[in-house]
This record gives sequence, C-alpha cells and structure tokens, in this order.
Amino acid sequence: MRKFLIATHGTLASGIQNALRIITGEIDRVTVIDAFAGPENPADQIQIYFDQLNDQDEVIILTDLPGGSVNQMLIRYVKRPQTHLVSGVNLSLVLALILDPGEMDTCSLIRQAIPEARQQMLYINEKVEQMSAELNAFF
Repeated sequence: MRKFLIATHGTLASGIQNALRIITGEIDRVTVIDAFAGPENPADQIQIYFDQLNDQDEVIILTDLPGGSVNQMLIRYVKRPQTHLVSGVNLSLVLALILDPGEMDTCSLIRQAIPEARQQMLYINEKVEQMSAELNAFF
C-alpha cells in the first residue's frame, strides 16, 4: 500500500493534512509529523513511524525544506526499499500524489507531479494584469 508521511517544521504538516481532509476526505494513508512544535523528539517520531510499516508498504515522504533538519533526519530512510523522499511540499503536490489511482509507478508519478505542482505557484497580480490587458486589447 502506498502511504504518505508529511514531516515539516512547526504545524505545516498538520495544516496540509487538515486541507486534505476538507478537499478530499482522504487522510487514512497520511501520517504527519509536526517537528519541533511540541515536546516530542521528531527523530523518535520518525523511527516509530518506520517501525510500524510492513515490508510491502511503499512510502512517499514529503518535507518542507531540502536543507532543513527534518529532511536531513529522513534522508537515511531512503535506503529502505519503496521509500521516496520529496522536499518542497505544497498542497498541489500532495493532492496530485494522493489522488493518483495507483496506475502509475511511484517514481514516474513523483517526476510528473513536481513540475505540475510548480506550475500552480503563480504571482496572481501578474495574471490579473495580463488578463486585464488582454480584455482591453479585445474591446
């Protein structure tokens, strides 16, 4: 089964999980670690998560910052078979990964989802100006 671990600094991971619950209702396969948001040691939380996995479980780990401490704690787990680590998480990326029906292999899915998620990052002011200019040119 494909599972997801979202691990971020602070409560970003829980915020993403909450948004997933609102948008898709699907959070059964999602575990979050809100690193440094409370007294829990994130390294211990990560170890507990991996200890409870089955050998057949595939895991996509999503972190916030590639050079951040949370990502650094998780790098050693990519040695585990069927474990994928992706940094720079945003909601568009998580939705693309979670809503996949499972027909695509995971590496291809991740490679496709990352540029699609990047395309969702827009400077809306420019889009508004562009649309306004296009409308003015039309009329």
